[in-house]
Amino acid sequence: MQSNRKDVNKNNDNGLSADRALYNALRMVFIEGSYCAPAITRALKGFKNLRSHPFVTSAFYGVLDNNVRLEKLISELCEKRPDKNSTVVLKIGMYYCNYADMPSYAAVNRGVELAKAVGACSGFINAVLKKSIGYTPKFNSELEKFSYTYNTPQWLCKQIILDYGEVKAAAILGAVLPQKTHIRPVRNRITQDEFKSAVDGGEFTEYGCYVDRAAQDKLEAGTYAVQSMSSIRAVNTYIKGFSGGDVLDLCAAPGGKSVYLSELGDFKITACDVYPHKLDLMRGYAKKLGAKIDVALNDATVLNQDFIGKFDIVIADCPCSGTGTLKTKPDILLNRKAEDIAELTELQTKILDAAAQYCRLGGVLCYSTCSILKAENEAIVERFAATHTNYNLIDTTKLLPDTDKCDGFYIARFLRGK
Repeated sequence: MQSNRKDVNKNNDNGLSADRALYNALRMVFIEGSYCAPAITRALKGFKNLRSHPFVTSAFYGVLDNNVRLEKLISELCEKRPDKNSTVVLKIGMYYCNYADMPSYAAVNRGVELAKAVGACSGFINAVLKKSIGYTPKFNSELEKFSYTYNTPQWLCKQIILDYGEVKAAAILGAVLPQKTHIRPVRNRITQDEFKSAVDGGEFTEYGCYVDRAAQDKLEAGTYAVQSMSSIRAVNTYIKGFSGGDVLDLCAAPGGKSVYLSELGDFKITACDVYPHKLDLMRGYAKKLGAKIDVALNDATVLNQDFIGKFDIVIADCPCSGTGTLKTKPDILLNRKAEDIAELTELQTKILDAAAQYCRLGGVLCYSTCSILKAENEAIVERFAATHTNYNLIDTTKLLPDTDKCDGFYIARFLRGK
């Protein structure tokens, strides 16, 4: 997500109700451990003032966009860690005071009134919010300052700096991506010209268009798909040099890449996942968009005898840290830990080793992640190349937020020889 959101409606006329809806959403995230998207969706369902939905949504992501900074302020301005309830109220109030387009007195007042409404100590909240206005934090190291500047946990800043250098790391973490949703036309349902005529406003791209919710709602269901630019570019990279063939997508859920791939040529696609309910989701999504794909229950880490040597293209789009999606999925910043990386690289290695058995002679094996960390990308590819001499590296593609204006993504393609 972006680091500073200024589009809060300072003239909102239903402040307390909006603030309570915002509190409910953030409470689900910070206290109950909910993912961000379902938390804000659920909170808005219970908030009937539709005019204030944009305010609540913007402030919700604004707090998350600044969570590292807000945590730093709380640690320095409070003698001891506040209870969880008060911490949520403080983060909302501090965001209003220091990042939102709102007068300081109004921001403090709204924080105090929210504290009263949810049972937090209003006097304590009032005092801390006033101290936070214009406060300059103290840093114990350059790494901590870097982390604060780019609202990214220190462990992740350290790793990205090690991988890319400080200047490039700053560019990656400081990149600003479009706030709107990227959609693409469904090729068997609507032409490019019809799609362009149907979209009301928005920023057109090579593959589709960035639109807001209002424009998206005006489009006919089933004629467009929500899909990120990085995901679309990845699929086009997977099939480079192919117009058809048998394709195995080992980690396919929720199915967006498989469905899009089915529109690009004469491909017979087997889309897999280890969870039965995700197979149902993929079937439903494919049916909605008129796509023909087969789905199969499969554990990607275990060799499947039925798949050996059967496919022209094998896609191992592996579970990963998601560090390429920091701009669009704040859950990554909240939940991912340094110790997760070793576990993930072990999982990625197992999947890739199994996937190597499924290509026909002359087939292509595609390894990809939505991570920007070299431990999950270049290091995995180097290890695979060293241990699978029957595969030759064709090419690698790395997408980065600062240079490619989309989520980070990595793809390596291998050709199977004898």
